[in-house]
Amino acid sequence: MEEELMQIKNSAVSMIIEATDQKELEEIKLQFLGRSGKLTLTLKEIVKVPVERRAAVGQLANEVKRVIEETIKNHESRIKNQESKTKIEKIDVTNPGIKPDIGRLHPLTQVLYEVVDIFKQIGFQVADGPEIETDHYNFEVLNIHKDHPARDTQQTLYLDTRGSKSDPGKIILRTHGSNMQGRIMETTRPPVRAIYPGKVFRYEQVDVSHGFEFWQLEGLAVDKNLTLTDLFGTMSYVIKEFFGLDTKVKFVSHNFPFTEPSAETYMSCTVCKGKGCSFCKHSGWVEILGCGMIHPNVLKAVGYDSQKVSGFAWGMGFSRMVTLKYQMDDLRLLTNPDLRILEQF
Repeated sequence: MEEELMQIKNSAVSMIIEATDQKELEEIKLQFLGRSGKLTLTLKEIVKVPVERRAAVGQLANEVKRVIEETIKNHESRIKNQESKTKIEKIDVTNPGIKPDIGRLHPLTQVLYEVVDIFKQIGFQVADGPEIETDHYNFEVLNIHKDHPARDTQQTLYLDTRGSKSDPGKIILRTHGSNMQGRIMETTRPPVRAIYPGKVFRYEQVDVSHGFEFWQLEGLAVDKNLTLTDLFGTMSYVIKEFFGLDTKVKFVSHNFPFTEPSAETYMSCTVCKGKGCSFCKHSGWVEILGCGMIHPNVLKAVGYDSQKVSGFAWGMGFSRMVTLKYQMDDLRLLTNPDLRILEQF
């Protein structure tokens, strides 16, 4: 009996080690440990062994079973590891490919490129400037003195300059793109034609048509003999070229400290087609920009002779232009990170 048990163990271990896959290993297990397996049948014959040898034979039989089970377990683990290393993913080349996500420009960027191209066609160049600005360029050069009410209406956001060389209240987030007027005219002699798009910041109550951070596209033109009709003609051309020739435009007298005379420019609402909606406050008209002839004090502040040259300047609510272009009824959609919105453009 002992010799037969040793033969079963050696035969089983040899076969287990040579097994190459899980299925073959399972068959060996049944061959030796199943109900009709060699070891199982041999164990049933222990009752025929003399009583004095039965304990030793039983102990040997249990040891043989343990060795076979451990060998199967260890080799099974090796086979699984080997299969995971050598497993090759099967690819059906006849299946259609996975369509990759294609990136696209933000609607604000798309509109920016389009408007810049329109201005370039009529001789304007593009400039860029700092969003963190000094009080000097944001207000004082533009004829907005320290006690001017425009500082209150624009609700300026001041930067904490403690520990720096700057005086308190001198460094701000720019409230308009007009900060570039002084920077450009100080370094450029007439004639000048420039636009300068960018973000501006104000302490605003956020609603469907206002935000605390938004884009403006401002510009100026300075030359000999420029008049108010040049300004109105330029603004009307740009608006109609961008929104369509059937767009209605009107100018309303207004007051800005850096232009004289000044005007607000309105266009027919593209969201409701002039019928009235929440975006245009049910008037059918939307304010699109403020404009005017550059104030003589501003020309003087940058070293220009207001007796020899004149100019006009404007500031477009660029974020508002985007919403009107795509007939969006809420300005906040432009800063909403929901891809379901952005994928529509």
